[in-house]
Amino acid sequence: MTKNSKHILTATHLVFGLALGLALGLALLLASPPAHAAKKSGNVGSGLIGNTVILNGPAGTTQIFYKNRDDLIIKMPDGKTKRGWWRVKGRSICTKTGDGPESCTPAVDVPPAAGDAGTYPAPDASAPPITWEIRKGRAFK
Repeated sequence: MTKNSKHILTATHLVFGLALGLALGLALLLASPPAHAAKKSGNVGSGLIGNTVILNGPAGTTQIFYKNRDDLIIKMPDGKTKRGWWRVKGRSICTKTGDGPESCTPAVDVPPAAGDAGTYPAPDASAPPITWEIRKGRAFK
């Protein structure tokens, strides 16, 4: 393997982890109501503030910390961190990092909260399912 191909693989893992964590992760974990939910909430992002969404999949573990009502910090599978922002847009949760496009979930009826967890299929059907959980506080340094 050449040095250049190693960089391409690393970049591919970063992009996959980021896309998984931001686009698929929240969209799929929010698709079904959490166990604690009884009815619709006014702010679909309220349960994320101050908490970490952890996604475990084929590319490794991606952790997304929702620092406050605007900022997020992502720990990628390679251990590097990226900063970004998020917002509630109508009934969707939207995120953005760097120069990439904003990514929004489908409409969310019930906000996720610390303690919620589940699984969803990996993009590659032959891979094991991706697990997700929301931990209270910041789960990484």
